[in-house]
Amino acid sequence: MTESVIRSNKETKRTLEDLPQPKGWPLLGNFPQINNTKLHQILEQWSREFGDTFKFSIAGKEYVVISDPAAVKDLLRRRPKSINRTSNLEKVFKELGIHGVLSANGESWKRQRKLIMPAFSKKSLTSFFPLLEQTTSRLQQRLIKRTADNHDIAIHDDLRRFTVDITTSLVFGHDTCLLEHDGDGLQKDLEVIFPQLNRRTKMPFPYWHYFKMKQDHELDRSLVKVKTYALDIVDQIRDELEKNSQLAEAPENILQAMVAASDDDNDRLTNEELFANILTLLLAGEDTTSNLIAWMLFFLSQKPDVQDKINAEANKIRMQNEGKTTVEGLDQLKYLEAVARETLRLKSTVPMISGETVDQMTLPDGTELPAGTGLFMLTRLGGMDETIFTGAEQFNPERWLEAAMTTEACPHKANNQFPFGGGARHCPGEGLAFMEVKMVIAMICQHFTIGLPTNPPVVEEEFAITMRPKNLVIKLIPR
Repeated sequence: MTESVIRSNKETKRTLEDLPQPKGWPLLGNFPQINNTKLHQILEQWSREFGDTFKFSIAGKEYVVISDPAAVKDLLRRRPKSINRTSNLEKVFKELGIHGVLSANGESWKRQRKLIMPAFSKKSLTSFFPLLEQTTSRLQQRLIKRTADNHDIAIHDDLRRFTVDITTSLVFGHDTCLLEHDGDGLQKDLEVIFPQLNRRTKMPFPYWHYFKMKQDHELDRSLVKVKTYALDIVDQIRDELEKNSQLAEAPENILQAMVAASDDDNDRLTNEELFANILTLLLAGEDTTSNLIAWMLFFLSQKPDVQDKINAEANKIRMQNEGKTTVEGLDQLKYLEAVARETLRLKSTVPMISGETVDQMTLPDGTELPAGTGLFMLTRLGGMDETIFTGAEQFNPERWLEAAMTTEACPHKANNQFPFGGGARHCPGEGLAFMEVKMVIAMICQHFTIGLPTNPPVVEEEFAITMRPKNLVIKLIPR
């Protein structure tokens, strides 16, 4: 549905009771039909069946799902004034002691966001480039060793190691060196935490208050380990700032910037808030970025011509910069960026965003929602609309290039794609994510030919706060 159609339907008023809903069970509602790891696909399928706006229920709690891209765009712009994070997400994060900018609402969110934003300035990202270059080279060496005997590799583990090393170095100036070691460490604890957070926020009843299953004990242990690790480094950072006041003016990592920015006693981040935001940055840095790179490799393994174009573009930019990769050179990799955006269209790492109405609200299509209504905004489905994207099922990076964009009646970026959210809660790490993606993909295309194994497993979408490829195995042959 186009934006003009939505405007024309504003006079058609309806309430929650008028919305279509998939058939459910007495008392439980649609809970038996929900699979947390496939929730995005379930909601997308229901949207195809029941329309742009429908509802479902879990144990008496009703949720409204919106998939029309113009309506989603409108709602994202209303955050955080009119749409909060869900009360269940906030409750779960609070009880686990990880209530930071990701789950915060209102003034708490504004305060924490203000203290985090300086770390993602253009100046900060430029100073980060040498670290990115070094860590990408370390990933290259790891992949060379990994492919020495067997070209078929489950590469997602390597990518997560890369993004954890990058993120910990950037966040608190401490390299975990996971690329050089195959031990468990921080990466494995994060692999426990994020899926369990996703599961708990979707549960209608907090059973763990009364008894705990194996995965709940694993979550507790992993949170304690990550918190101990993080707060030890917070103490080190505070000592460094006390001994060297110049670091407050020119911080060398995000945590220094966060602690220095909160030097007013009335505005200081507590240790709990610092840990919560460290975990948020680890989620954004480790999970989202590694997933995007993995999905790009999934498509590239099937598109040798796209690999050649990426390699040709990267070589051309390097030659223009005396054979070196530079920050400015990354900005010039327009075709590689188009590949990333086309990947996000088909395999968005955040295919849906949840929220909750602050007050009574009327949706653009005339649906009236009471305060406290749970919302799911489907951010991927608009990108799969054949009326907006010709050949929507096909992987076609050229559609994102400038020449194609100027001929589109409905520009992709502005109206139909929200891979980094929108409005005031737009993800501040978008620039950093594209820097990492471009460096890694350009390196892999330069040094390896990407293909498929002889009998590749079926790659599935798995949702765990972000959407990742399950069973991804690719063939890497050194050039």
